[in-house]
Amino acid sequence: MTPDAKRRRAIGQILLLAAGLVVLTIISAGSVHLVNRAREDARWVLHTFEVENQLSLAQLQLRRAESAQRGFLSTLLPDFQTDFDAAAAQLTPALTQLSRLTSDNPVEKRLVDKMIPLVNQRIEEFRNTFGLARTQRIDDATRVLREGIRRDAMKHIDDLASQLRAEEDRLFVERTTNADRSQSLAASMTWVGSGFVVVLAGISIFLVRRSARARDHAEALLRDNNLNLEATIDERTVDLREANDEIQRFAYIVSHDLRSPLVNIMGFTSELEELRTGIFKRVAALRHASERRNPSSKRKTSSSRRTSPRPWNSSNPRSPRWTA
Repeated sequence: MTPDAKRRRAIGQILLLAAGLVVLTIISAGSVHLVNRAREDARWVLHTFEVENQLSLAQLQLRRAESAQRGFLSTLLPDFQTDFDAAAAQLTPALTQLSRLTSDNPVEKRLVDKMIPLVNQRIEEFRNTFGLARTQRIDDATRVLREGIRRDAMKHIDDLASQLRAEEDRLFVERTTNADRSQSLAASMTWVGSGFVVVLAGISIFLVRRSARARDHAEALLRDNNLNLEATIDERTVDLREANDEIQRFAYIVSHDLRSPLVNIMGFTSELEELRTGIFKRVAALRHASERRNPSSKRKTSSSRRTSPRPWNSSNPRSPRWTA
């Protein structure tokens, strides 16, 4: 693989890793946002149930107080007084909780603000009838109970409660729709994110397998090259061994063939040396013999020696060569 291909592969892997990281980050952030949104919508749906429960509890306690009043006026039993006191004691916290839960909605807050004075007024009327009954003024208590204005107040309270419940029903539908939408978006985001993760995983597996195949191919080439290298080395070693053997044979042949000429040359040189020595001896003997036969020529010879060049000395290569 060329360096450019390696660089491109490394850049592609880095980009794939960055894309996977970005996708996972977006999916995680979107999922967290949608889950929080769905949780908030679910909390508002639960808030609707709490408002309706508190409204139902307030109406129930009001009906219980009214029933206790009627029972006490009919029988004058103290148990009804006890039921009335318990209902009145639970009604006040229920109205307070209802006012707190509806403080975020202007429409519901306005309805609750109208309802609370009417309920408190109705409770005070119930207490007045209990006081009249305890003082044996049953007729006055019955007359208060039968007045139409009191029934109108109770009807008004029921109308306000109905409007409040209708508003909560509308909010319940809206909040339920929002919660369903948030859950659907969260599920869609999860599925889309899972799809992206599966795609990225598939691409990663493909790249890993391709890298593994490339690595196996490179290892196979390396093994083949090693085998070829070993074979080449063995072949070259055989060639070098054969060349060395040839050189040794040639050196042996050359040394054996040159030995005889060298021996002959050395023999001829020895013979020439002996011949030169014999010639010099004979020349010297002939010169002494001629001097003894002709003494007058000795002086000429002496003068000629003074004028003639010196004989050549083999030990002194600079001296001129003597000739007979």
